[in-house]
Amino acid sequence: MKRAFLSGLQALLVTGLLVLVGCKQAENSFLETGINAPDRFPIYLTPADYNSENTYYLLNDDESPDVFFDKSQRNFSTLKPVQVTFDDASYTLQVRFYSPRALPNVSIWAKMDGYDEEFKLLSLEKLEAFQQLRVHLPLDTEDITAMTRSGKTIKIMANPHLSAANFTFTVESDSPYWQTLKSITVDWDVWFGRYDPNHQNWKYPLHACHAREGVAFALNLTYMFSTSDFADKVNGWGPLYKDGNRTPVDRAALIQAARNRRGICYGLVSGSVVGLGGGNTFGLAEYVYFGHYADDDAWPETAFHEFSHILGFGHAGNMTYYPTKEPGFTVLGCELYEKLCLEKRMPVYSRRFLHSRKSKTTYAGIAGSYHKSKHIIEDPELDEIDGGLMPQGTTDLLGNGGDPVSFTLDHTAVPGAAAATFQPKDAFVYNDTLYVVNDADKNYSVELFNIAGGKLTHLKSIREWTRLDGSAGTFNDRPNGVLQANGRIYVTHHGSRTEIFDARDQSYITCLGNGNWGNGSGQTVHAYDAVAHNGLVAIHDKRKVVFLEEAMIGRMEPLQRITCTENVGETEGTYGMAVDTATNTLYSTHPRNRIDLFDLTQIRESIELKRSNSFEYKNSPYALDFYDGRLFVSSNGDEKFCEVDPKTGTILKNHTTIGGITLQAPEKFCIRRGTLFIVDRVKGGMKLYAIPMSQLQ
Repeated sequence: MKRAFLSGLQALLVTGLLVLVGCKQAENSFLETGINAPDRFPIYLTPADYNSENTYYLLNDDESPDVFFDKSQRNFSTLKPVQVTFDDASYTLQVRFYSPRALPNVSIWAKMDGYDEEFKLLSLEKLEAFQQLRVHLPLDTEDITAMTRSGKTIKIMANPHLSAANFTFTVESDSPYWQTLKSITVDWDVWFGRYDPNHQNWKYPLHACHAREGVAFALNLTYMFSTSDFADKVNGWGPLYKDGNRTPVDRAALIQAARNRRGICYGLVSGSVVGLGGGNTFGLAEYVYFGHYADDDAWPETAFHEFSHILGFGHAGNMTYYPTKEPGFTVLGCELYEKLCLEKRMPVYSRRFLHSRKSKTTYAGIAGSYHKSKHIIEDPELDEIDGGLMPQGTTDLLGNGGDPVSFTLDHTAVPGAAAATFQPKDAFVYNDTLYVVNDADKNYSVELFNIAGGKLTHLKSIREWTRLDGSAGTFNDRPNGVLQANGRIYVTHHGSRTEIFDARDQSYITCLGNGNWGNGSGQTVHAYDAVAHNGLVAIHDKRKVVFLEEAMIGRMEPLQRITCTENVGETEGTYGMAVDTATNTLYSTHPRNRIDLFDLTQIRESIELKRSNSFEYKNSPYALDFYDGRLFVSSNGDEKFCEVDPKTGTILKNHTTIGGITLQAPEKFCIRRGTLFIVDRVKGGMKLYAIPMSQLQ
């Protein structure tokens, strides 16, 4: 079953003491009751059997640094990422798996003193990523029946005096991933270190999210160094010299040095330093830990630079730094690393296994949570972890209830307002609540009204709020659009921000945008309109449409986009959007007499979304919305409000005059609860009309 965008590891990070195991029916080793037989091996377990009493996840975000910095508690060999031990005090089998990927179809065999053959002890449908599993073995009190490798049935007699020294264990799996891990011949003893907290460049300690990436890096690098591809790459590379005198590197010795057994202590560096290497020390900046995959930065130059130091090379020559015309070991390593990721040969070939940029323990925050992918890597295993490259979510189908209403709203509906201080710009309705954006100079606000029964009652003004840091927030420039979806209110404004509030009490939650123009993943160029669909919120700025995940709201401050569209052409004007839910198509107006279409099924994290189509429109369109499959557009020109063919953009009927109302300067509108709510921007007398859609036949 697919999960949400968070990785399976993040969804399963739990804590607790680990003692006994729950059981589930499987094959013929079960009693008729469907329970594992208490006197028979192997014990069969599925993921459904894992719980807080038998399973803990190593290096989880809540794990104490006192634990993961303690080498006696957290370390592993790259030759043995699965650690199997027997605790004679509790007669418990413990399995620890140092891997960001799950391993299916795992069998654990035991060889026990006094018995000639191995017997199958444990059968796991799946060993989860970073799982620590503890299973009680009743060998001290029960006679156990088991099956040997040769197929013999044996009886293991109860023995209360067993110790770890009486056992050896063998791990097997028919998974291709296990074969990849078994092909690693380079032995690194890996642990995690805290550098000097009093030094400017080492004062920030490594967090669990970095430690998990350290495991991925260790498996990948030792796999890469184990391959014949690495030897071929080194032997076929251009000049490799170890000093300023251009002394050639002994390539056979270099290959062997990379493959030597060694200890590696991963740590974190910061400030002006991006890496620290030498001896056992392998210190990397956060962006290096996160960006080494082919579907991220795909260029771990710093990692190979520091590993060259571990190999004993200094800054002279081209083993660490390199002249432009003579790239050396760092480029060699980056090229091969990227290639093996793209070929999915690397043990951990995609950032999607860990989704570390979304960890709650990153230092980077807004700078690191999302990042444009250099390459796209798609795979069913990855889709099982995060639900696929297309974000998953729920469209808010509520809030459209209630009978049609009819009224005219102007400044007289707002207490203390005048025509100069209340100028409606946009409107949105959610059940009986009407939100109206006011962009009157120096009076920026969102006004809330109750419209039950067609009667207007002013409820509240949103003018200022308290940000999460305690500072006062206001609309620092002209507000443009408003939306309510899934319990949140979105207000776009010219201050290059979209403010997000809780719909229950209008308290501030977070924002997208830092108030400055920019193309960064946390920025917009102004912000005009917002729509929500399938767990995404689309925000149209002056250059493109940016998308955020609703699921990240409340988990990230400030927010970052998950992706954006291509640049659709920058110009001044009013931008509006609507989604055709029947086709999952986003329709977007452009002031240059155009309506752009985007296929929302093609959204992929950090990948620029191209237009699927564009229509020429007779006038400069302002806003649009769908009603029962019909598309309506407001614009300048003579045809100010029209029904339009959604397949061609052709005007089907002019509704500039509706009943007794002739629209003069209509811009933004929405169609909700069978009613058209449309703003008429008549100079000196701006109004919002509520018109039943039954009048637009």
